[in-house]
Amino acid sequence: MPGEDSSSSQGLLEHATDAYSDEQIRRFKADGWWQDTLLIDDLRVNVRSRPDADAVVDRFRRVTWAQLDRRVERLATALVDLGLAPGEFVAIQLPNWIEFVEVYLAVQRAGLRPLTLMPIYRAHDVSYMLNKCHARAYVVASKYRSTDFTVMAEHVRRAVPSLAHVLVAGDPGPGQLRLQDLDADPRTADLDARRPDPDSLSRLAFTSGTTALPKAVAHTHNTDRVSPQWLRMTLGLSPDTPIWMPSPISHVTGLLFGLYTSVLCGAKLILQDIWEPRAALDLISAEGAAFTLSATPFIAAMVEEGRSNGVPPHRLRYFCCGGAPVPEDLVRDARSELGINVLRVFGVSEAPLNTMSYVGDSWQRLVSRDGRPMPGCSVKIVDQDNRSSTLGPSEVGEYATRGPHVFLGYYGDPERTHESRDRDGWYYSGDLCCLDEDGYVRYVDRIKDIINRGGVKISALEVENLMAEHPLVERAAVVAVPDSRLGEHALAFVVPKHGQSLSLSQLCEFLEQQGITRQKWPEEIEFIEELPTTATGKIQKAKLRDLLAARDLATAAAHEQSGRP
Repeated sequence: MPGEDSSSSQGLLEHATDAYSDEQIRRFKADGWWQDTLLIDDLRVNVRSRPDADAVVDRFRRVTWAQLDRRVERLATALVDLGLAPGEFVAIQLPNWIEFVEVYLAVQRAGLRPLTLMPIYRAHDVSYMLNKCHARAYVVASKYRSTDFTVMAEHVRRAVPSLAHVLVAGDPGPGQLRLQDLDADPRTADLDARRPDPDSLSRLAFTSGTTALPKAVAHTHNTDRVSPQWLRMTLGLSPDTPIWMPSPISHVTGLLFGLYTSVLCGAKLILQDIWEPRAALDLISAEGAAFTLSATPFIAAMVEEGRSNGVPPHRLRYFCCGGAPVPEDLVRDARSELGINVLRVFGVSEAPLNTMSYVGDSWQRLVSRDGRPMPGCSVKIVDQDNRSSTLGPSEVGEYATRGPHVFLGYYGDPERTHESRDRDGWYYSGDLCCLDEDGYVRYVDRIKDIINRGGVKISALEVENLMAEHPLVERAAVVAVPDSRLGEHALAFVVPKHGQSLSLSQLCEFLEQQGITRQKWPEEIEFIEELPTTATGKIQKAKLRDLLAARDLATAAAHEQSGRP
């Protein structure tokens, strides 16, 4: 990698120079994408211009920009008083509460680095993630939903030798500190002396692990600000466009397109921590939300709720949608029944926003494409077996992007960094896509979700979308399983509607009626009560493959006990 030294060779990725050439860094700064600005500086702009305006709202309370700034300063000083050194990691596992915003900004203000963890993670996953970066402090809620995080934190503490402090929003357990009690006079610490370099590593966040072990995605302060800047420019976001965020704020979606975009634009951030579509519509109406970027299941549930129980008056203009397929009917119904423009976007944790649709795009592009590249973002489609070969319009291959928004690499994992990021700054996403003649992207599938059945390449997503139209299918996922004759064949996991029964032959008969070639039909079917998904709606294929592996082991064990071959 450009600028490689001992730290980057170990995959520690402390600075932009570990991943970008001097020429790329110079160009990104000359073009204005990278600046000598931190998120805390954007907070100060809002404090000066609108101190008494609402900054963040959750279901418990609301704070103004001035109140948020005061809390950040005092909490940052308290973190310094705990002995946390600049550059050390603080893990934050909090729901969509104001406390997350306060802690995140305070961590950066103190020259520390956040490791953001979604509330769905439990002790095993959390311990793995904290050990990856030798986290020194861990911030949790006391209880959230049915989980007592104070108990879980003790299991984590025993498994993570570097962990010195557990900070709890709510009532702490033995040996833990109450977050609300951390309050120190900022005049006692020189916080400005701990100010990080905007080109240095700012945070870590782990991938959702849909296909393998989660990876620690490393961004700088500058790469983090690019995608929110693009949104502000292209959609005209401002203090007059409040942002509603139902996606976990600890995930890249909620973090960058909720917290970061709110602070950059001076717009009120409206947090929803427990998903319920009626509550979402009421919250949007009450707070005057105008924008969100979130996952497909949220807008689908809102459309259904609005259809069933009416729509309260609201100002929500844009629902930028990604993370899962966006059906044409959903785009149409959201506009006609809720008055919301659904704009498809394409991005990943490693390169958060790459392409976006626009209101002025033709209907065909709105419903069949995933947008065109953002300004300053380069996109190409390459042969998945030969990345040096760039493909032409409409040819399907691996999606690659380059620009000021691309991550440094995977922290502590140089091998997987080099697999996904080349010396010229191109990130290869593992997604199969194509570009049309006008540069619009169409997502096809994950490369690992392509089933090679005797040389015939089958897109799992294509089959899943058709299966989902069956009247007895609530949701479906297709995975590849080994086949001694064909190499692989397709197995369908099906969540049936309302406890209905459905046979494999009925399913295949339906697919035949849809006109899909016989080779693409699933050859096995497994019924499941619920598909495992990430908090952003992506089906976790790795967990489905684990279920199949466990099934095969159990079958083999049963055969061995019975003496059958």
